Amino acid sequence: LAQVQCPVEIATMDRAKKIAGQVTAAPVAGTAADAIYVDPRSAHAYVNPATRFDPVPERYSQQEWGLRCQLAVAYRIAAHYDWDQLVFNHITVKVPGSETLEHGPHFLINPFGLHFREVTASSLLKVGINGTIIDPGTGAGPLFMQGFVVHSAVHAHREDLHCVWHCHHPDTTAISMQKCGLLMLSQESLAFAGGRLSYHPFEGTAVDLGERERIAKSLGPVNKAVMLENHGPVTGGTNVEEAFVLMYLLTRACTYQQRAMAAAGGDLSRLITHTEEKVIAMSQREVTARTDDAPEEVKPDYDTPHLMFRAAVRLIEDRDGADRIYC
Repeated sequence: LAQVQCPVEIATMDRAKKIAGQVTAAPVAGTAADAIYVDPRSAHAYVNPATRFDPVPERYSQQEWGLRCQLAVAYRIAAHYDWDQLVFNHITVKVPGSETLEHGPHFLINPFGLHFREVTASSLLKVGINGTIIDPGTGAGPLFMQGFVVHSAVHAHREDLHCVWHCHHPDTTAISMQKCGLLMLSQESLAFAGGRLSYHPFEGTAVDLGERERIAKSLGPVNKAVMLENHGPVTGGTNVEEAFVLMYLLTRACTYQQRAMAAAGGDLSRLITHTEEKVIAMSQREVTARTDDAPEEVKPDYDTPHLMFRAAVRLIEDRDGADRIYC
């Protein structure tokens, strides 16, 4: 494997904490322009990867470098949650503005051969929608065909989904093998109530380019999650944060279901279930809470995906060190 060189000076955690002590008010969460976000509950400074480097590597725009940093830490988050399989599985992000370029749209993907905890911002490949390598990164590995097939299927047909996340999480893959599919048993499962989880029939290892059209058809024009039967889950989002949260909720829901079914000896009649009408009503509770007559102070007016992803980022930065990720 090629030696990964860090081309930029890294803002250390000590510097981030020093900055945190100088900030008196936290910027609005979720704004890409914020260089520093301070969690008021932990006083932990999170330095936005898109603005933390000076200078940005010459070969990349600041926007693309920020996405590379965000995707690099996403891979390490995936490894932390057991959403990896040695050198397999993938997370991809579409490069903004690449739709009109040759071989566009382009997206970033991990080079085949690296463990998720080895992925860095500069090691990521940039590929075209037809499989052309636009940028080989550090040359750490080739494009894995199966990953290309699954992810290009979504990027080619769903312009709204900028990030696509796929894994073989054991509990979730086990649920993908069951005819009952995901059951509405937990709070996490309610994120997919009302048919918001699609299913795609098993076709074996994904090396048939023709399967891309079929995956896209199974996903449909609205849903942001599809269960590849006997294979594993795929989630998509308008950004990395949304795709992460959907994968978090889906894998969590499947783990609960697996354990509940095991405890019940596989007898679904022993599980507490609800009518479809009640499930839909429960899934709408948070939306209703935003508009009801409750005091403004307790209404759920916050960016949950942003907060969840940032919490995971802090965990990984503290464990691995920012200088080993954003380089």
